[in-house]
Amino acid sequence: MWIFDKKEKFNADSLKPIFDAQKKTLLDLGYPEMLSVSVDDFTKKLEALWETCVKKIADIEISKKGNVPLLLVISQGNAQEKIQKIKGHSELDFNNLEGEAQIPPPIYILLDVEDGQNMVAKSPKDALKKFQKEGRSALSINESVALLTHYPELLKDHYLISAGSFYTTKDNESLPLLWLLDEHKHPELHYAWFHIAHGSYGVGSYGIKV
Repeated sequence: MWIFDKKEKFNADSLKPIFDAQKKTLLDLGYPEMLSVSVDDFTKKLEALWETCVKKIADIEISKKGNVPLLLVISQGNAQEKIQKIKGHSELDFNNLEGEAQIPPPIYILLDVEDGQNMVAKSPKDALKKFQKEGRSALSINESVALLTHYPELLKDHYLISAGSFYTTKDNESLPLLWLLDEHKHPELHYAWFHIAHGSYGVGSYGIKV
């Protein structure tokens, strides 16, 4: 876990091995085929994104709060298929998902990601208030899929609430999405209660989107 009392600059050299490892994971899981692009084209897009990231973070200083320095997110593609790639499942109707006001880029990077551990036992409502004060953003469902794609072990410690995306229930109530383990220890996507805190649930967040 990063713990700093003062602002620190991002170090591209230390982030590159993390980026490369996550790129390899996506290639191993067959993301190019899923997105109907060649491996070469997919790799070129990722490397172009990395070059953009290096330029943008050169002078950025941030008080780091997360334990995942960099997260590579693929927002395009079928959400159910991406969930299946991490051996997960959901009974929810994905047509009822809502959240981001703007369509995110097809591929992007998050910096200073916190996996929800710091928000364990805080309700999504209280977590969102804290994020607003800190200038952070809650993870969306696509970002949580990315987090579990690269760090599936985090569910062994706590469940992950994605308060950056909401699900509209049959009663027209909008509730944040929740990742938990089913009886077979596989990730399951359901929804959580906005005002209720739980000792095993935490809301994930990030500091910067590139």
